Amino acid sequence: MGIRRSILIASKNDLEATPKKPTIYSYDSFQKWHILEKMQVQKSHLEKPIDLSSSEISKIEKNFRKLYAYSFFQSFLIIIPVIVPFWQAKGLSLQDIFSLQGIFGFTLIVCDAPAGYLADLFGRKRAMVIGSFISALGFQFLWFGQNFFHFAVYEVILGLGLSLQSGCDVAILYNSLDKLKITGRKASFLGKRIFFLTVGEGIASLLGGILAGFSLQLPAYGNAISAWLPMIFAMMIYEPTGQKLSRASHFKNIRDIGRAVFGHSRLLTLVLFSYIFYGFASYCAVWSLQPYWKSRGLDFTIFGYLWAANSFVVAITSRYADRVEKKIGAAKVVVIIACLPVIGYLGMGLTGGLVGLVYTLAFPICRGLNQVIFQDAINSRVPAEMRATINSFGSLGMRALFILFGPVIGHTLDLHGPDHAMRVLGGIYILIFIFLTLPLLKQRKEFRTD
Repeated sequence: MGIRRSILIASKNDLEATPKKPTIYSYDSFQKWHILEKMQVQKSHLEKPIDLSSSEISKIEKNFRKLYAYSFFQSFLIIIPVIVPFWQAKGLSLQDIFSLQGIFGFTLIVCDAPAGYLADLFGRKRAMVIGSFISALGFQFLWFGQNFFHFAVYEVILGLGLSLQSGCDVAILYNSLDKLKITGRKASFLGKRIFFLTVGEGIASLLGGILAGFSLQLPAYGNAISAWLPMIFAMMIYEPTGQKLSRASHFKNIRDIGRAVFGHSRLLTLVLFSYIFYGFASYCAVWSLQPYWKSRGLDFTIFGYLWAANSFVVAITSRYADRVEKKIGAAKVVVIIACLPVIGYLGMGLTGGLVGLVYTLAFPICRGLNQVIFQDAINSRVPAEMRATINSFGSLGMRALFILFGPVIGHTLDLHGPDHAMRVLGGIYILIFIFLTLPLLKQRKEFRTD
């Protein structure tokens, strides 16, 4: 099977040629729930959820807005656009900061897959509530931290909390769609989730930049308060019944998960690795942008505006990613995703002055496309009962890469400056294009075109 790209309803001619049948449920192009009276839809894309009660259908339909609200506030991180100067004001070097991200990444590597597995066993909603509570506790450590050790504790607590949440909302989103028997254009739902997630990030960035103009400590105070909001919305989410891993044999569960990811198809394996490596490109850029802006003589008080601009670019890109894929084809979108980090890193490293800021836009575009196209491809191909675990693999892979290369990148930034570091990363992503993207494109005959 290939990268998922399917139409939601039958064409006008198909509808006219098909006999009338009873009322069914669908989802229109304006993203509003409604009933298509006496209209036949292709069975391969939509079936009536006759196995659900009307009350459960209502609960699942309301899930989407709650999941979008959860995503919005989960990413409402006021401190993020100024966290590098915040830590530098506490006496940390860039190498220290990248080491903190290594600690955070190590925590995720240790906890992510087990937490995802526990979520698939005992419930994704439960994991989201507990995880968001732990994350909120972590942000209380951030605002009163004074040294590397304090911030390391913050990273460990935050890593544990995010591990429990990782992939759970996406799993519930796709499981809700499965329960409603909606099998077409799932990427549009995922794109809308990422849209709200990055809009929340952008608005928080604007607020963080404004607060930092008064004091670098104020964004940390604000985050200590806003961090409790995701837990509230997580408690309101409804998790569809069933769709959990069996507790009878953990060994069998682990074997089945391994087969689903690495033994099902070469295409799925390549898609997962592409999601990890191109997610890492955006993640690494996130921690390189602030030193890069500083090297261009920009004051940290406008970091919030620049960060917000990047977030809004992600939001717009993710919102229309599935339409772009439908318009130009999956293979061309894969090439675009693979080329963007090369363009971004080399452009930043080879262009002087403020002109290099233009090339930073390559990363939010890459992130928006990657999180919709590749993540939808993964979730459309794995069993519902193991989605949280497999979604955790993506996060785990990115963090593993950051543990390996994050401190080296931070040391390079400290020693040689942002321009040299960007050129090195650009060269690395040329190699990734050759050894990962080209083999993926050889599988394009398996890409879906319906």
